[in-house]
Amino acid sequence: MLTLTRLTEEGSVFIPDEYRRALSLTLDSPLVLLQVGDVLLLAPVDEELASVSSRLEARMNDAGIKVEDLIAEANAAREEITDREFGQKGEQ
Repeated sequence: MLTLTRLTEEGSVFIPDEYRRALSLTLDSPLVLLQVGDVLLLAPVDEELASVSSRLEARMNDAGIKVEDLIAEANAAREEITDREFGQKGEQ
């Protein structure tokens, strides 16, 4: 589904009925905004996932681990597995 919507002067964005129904959104449903480069993502908040994410973030902070560290380790592990399984380096 692709729909064009506009930002109002008050900063509101209209979410069409078909999206609200598909995602079970109701009045006051919590939504999260995430900027990735020049893209703005809008997604429903999953309270259970948010709770797990908060606990994970706290443990990572306590251990001095940053998201960038996890990404770097995941990339290194992927390359190692790809090299072992297929005899070539994985693509970034």
